Amino acid sequence: KFCSWSLSLVHLVLVADSTDSAECMSMVQRQASPLRRVKPWEVYNYVTANYHKAGVFLTEELHNKIFQLLGAKESDMGKIEFPCYDICTNTEAPIIVFTDGFNASWRAGHPGSKPLLVAGSVRDPLKMVASAYCYHHEGNELPSQLMPTGTLMLLGPEEGTQLAAEHMLQQVEWMASIFAKPDNNTLRLDFDTLTESSSGFDGEVKRLMDHYFGSGDRFLTVEQRSKILDEVKTLDEHRNSSADLSPYNGKSHSSSPKCQRKAYSAVAQMDSGLLRKYQQLQEMLGYPVYSI
Repeated sequence: KFCSWSLSLVHLVLVADSTDSAECMSMVQRQASPLRRVKPWEVYNYVTANYHKAGVFLTEELHNKIFQLLGAKESDMGKIEFPCYDICTNTEAPIIVFTDGFNASWRAGHPGSKPLLVAGSVRDPLKMVASAYCYHHEGNELPSQLMPTGTLMLLGPEEGTQLAAEHMLQQVEWMASIFAKPDNNTLRLDFDTLTESSSGFDGEVKRLMDHYFGSGDRFLTVEQRSKILDEVKTLDEHRNSSADLSPYNGKSHSSSPKCQRKAYSAVAQMDSGLLRKYQQLQEMLGYPVYSI
């Protein structure tokens, strides 16, 4: 008598002579069980980094939806923010969304037990400043430990962009420390591409999925990939106008385009030393350098 079998990804195949087929089948049934597809966060740690006025709410919602659709539990996911307010949770989890503080020094000081994959949305630093001034000038986020909102609500574009730039400089420097020269484990998404059209949104999401999970089926099936790519379309404000509303206060994440144009022009009145720092950051990140 003899029974032999070979292992495939999901089942055992029986090879036996006809006289012993029933006995061999019984042996296989006792030993066979479907092999579980490995979870990506069992192989990698993940950080989705975002920075003020460069897609914080959008990238956080995108991050959460993708991993939840893949079956990540609450214990698998955490949040770190700077300042932390009272919302930093499960900071040692393998899947982290990191707001306003992820930087090269933090990364070097937290090597982890698994390889770290990072992705984040990046924007022109002076456009971030202009947007931040307008957003807080319009009172869209009260209170804020990051920005002097009460003062910004009272200031015009020249003084307001100066103050906003002073408070945002550290965040922008941290963003540049990660994304100016990203390594192979770091994906730089483009805020403008992500937000200006549905085709741009879809393309950036596909890049994110390929970076985090590869283009094959090691971590997810074709059906899972298709389902995620379809379901995250609800986060595209060109398809869903309510996607722009904050989950915290119901207000728009965006600020007035007219205000942003005025604020961007007002950058020319900024302290020359501070403006030069932002021009250097623009250059580091590959954006056109603001000229007066």
